[in-house]
Amino acid sequence: MNSFNSKEYLNFVNISLKKMDDGFYEESLIDLKKVISSNFFKKLKTNDQLFIRKRISWIQLTLGYYEEGWNNFVYNWLKNSHKFKKIHAQNNSIKYLINFSQIKKNDKLLIWNDGGFGDYIYQLRFLEHLINRIDLKIYDSKMSHLLRDKDLIVSNSKNFDWHLPINELPRILNHNPSKNFKFNYNYMIQPFKKYQKFKNHVALCYKTDTSKSKSLDYKFLEKLFIEKKNINFLILSKDFNKKELSFLSLFKNISFVKNLDKSNLFIDTFNILSSVKYVISVDTAVTHISGYLGKKNYLLLSNPGSFYWGNKKEKSLDYPNHIILRQKTAGNWITVIDDLIKLI
Repeated sequence: MNSFNSKEYLNFVNISLKKMDDGFYEESLIDLKKVISSNFFKKLKTNDQLFIRKRISWIQLTLGYYEEGWNNFVYNWLKNSHKFKKIHAQNNSIKYLINFSQIKKNDKLLIWNDGGFGDYIYQLRFLEHLINRIDLKIYDSKMSHLLRDKDLIVSNSKNFDWHLPINELPRILNHNPSKNFKFNYNYMIQPFKKYQKFKNHVALCYKTDTSKSKSLDYKFLEKLFIEKKNINFLILSKDFNKKELSFLSLFKNISFVKNLDKSNLFIDTFNILSSVKYVISVDTAVTHISGYLGKKNYLLLSNPGSFYWGNKKEKSLDYPNHIILRQKTAGNWITVIDDLIKLI
């Protein structure tokens, strides 16, 4: 590979990344390992190096190579260093935790949210394995109201020795979902019964603000609504445009919740999900909340999906009641909807 010129090298990198995007993980991993072992890699900009290493970690974690995957995930913090400026401004002596062996007796750890809201819900469960090993707190965020133990929440990084983004918790613990799959930690608030009127409904969330590729175009839902007209669907997506609303209004088996989550982020969604029969969702916070609540969830997954969901598996190692319906090719939701109709 070092016999390549720089143009050939960059072309090889792009082809390797494209293989990952097309779902050819094993081939992409072989190529990307060649990429980072070459002399050319050292000449790339730091952000480009970090991007490639993060991609490698995603592939390794997806394929179940957890030790190697978490080792490469270490580089993730360098790419996200701009996110903890506020924490560092409050305490310029606080250090980023790279390895659990760095912690000394009586040290204090501050955990903060650097990812999406679904990541927050998913990663909080790892506190169960840390909470008795070190004095820790969670930095206040838009999701704090869903956390059961309010004493864990702080708004200042002063007096903390270490800090860590919540997405790094499984790395610190070297998490392997095939070995560490039992989570009994009740870290979210107790659901209330306000939405029991929806107990015979099926919750449906078909889009997410964070990713267009994860979202399902509403037009693909027509076949589902027609063929399953005996099912009462409760839409848990928001921010509909006029065409979307016009389309959805055609079906009598669809309901909405007025002013959904207006008072607090996901507060209505959380309680609705605890009440419905089961859930259909794309990869967003809704699927993680339903997983926490133990609800049956048909997960409509784009290709490629997050490493959370493994590679080609139909069941989730993290959430036993999840059934994964994957795109067979990137962007193809038709077969996903057809598979869903057969199952529900």
